[in-house]
Amino acid sequence: MIPTQDPPLPGGDAGATAALVERLFREVYNGQAFDLAEQLFADDYVNHQPGAAPGISGLRQWASTMLTMFPDLTGTIEHMVVQNDRAMVFVAWHGHMAGTGKELNSQTANLYRVRDGRIAEHWSVFDYSALVPFGITPPDQEQPASEPDWHASPAEQENLRLVLKVWEEVMQKQNLDYADEHYRADYIQHNRFAAQSGGGLAGMKQFFAGLFVAAPDLTGTIDHILVQDDFVALFSRWRGREATSGRELKLHTADLLRIEDGRIAEHWDVFDYSAVAQFGIIPPPR
Repeated sequence: MIPTQDPPLPGGDAGATAALVERLFREVYNGQAFDLAEQLFADDYVNHQPGAAPGISGLRQWASTMLTMFPDLTGTIEHMVVQNDRAMVFVAWHGHMAGTGKELNSQTANLYRVRDGRIAEHWSVFDYSALVPFGITPPDQEQPASEPDWHASPAEQENLRLVLKVWEEVMQKQNLDYADEHYRADYIQHNRFAAQSGGGLAGMKQFFAGLFVAAPDLTGTIDHILVQDDFVALFSRWRGREATSGRELKLHTADLLRIEDGRIAEHWDVFDYSAVAQFGIIPPPR
């Protein structure tokens, strides 16, 4: 919902939120100091990651499983957007399988909500395509959504409104003409698969035009959205059916958009290629 008037600017220490998430990756995940989990996570911590056991014990169980498979696993934060008490991070994971040395390169996007200086809630988007060769079966990534936080500066609120409206017009109503006024002509696409359709706004429109032909009822719905300065980060779920076969498409993505002069200028994402493998779509090499 887009508010008709600006809410007051409130609480939520973005700097403390960012520092807490950075510490989580530096000390707990990469440093494997899991004894710190009780300090960093709330006692009633809720993890919405599909298949994860609940609470801090579930976090330890997940970490133990992954580190048994990939003892040198590390996660590098490539992008972070922080708004008040929430942080969304785009993470590149790298490691080698125990016993074989087979290399893993994977991507996730993680959304954390902080309460009283500790992580209280977590959502995620995984690209499971890199994990399938290691025997991991991709789960349904459906997770509960959240409302936009309109406690932001006026400029940030405008960026939120822009992205929400673009998703409504372009990704739900498939009105590609709307993109002409809201994307820069020199728009930069970092998704390797989408970039194959060409550069700039023209390439973006060609990519989505092809998707809408292949799946005429395809829609993208925003589940979570954060804003920080000129960046908007979001989780989306996509639904549709292939025109020729009627096969259902269910896809979850995380998107990071850079806004410049009131237009979308640049895009990064985490894209679960395992969800579209049945349609012959594979990730281009990094």
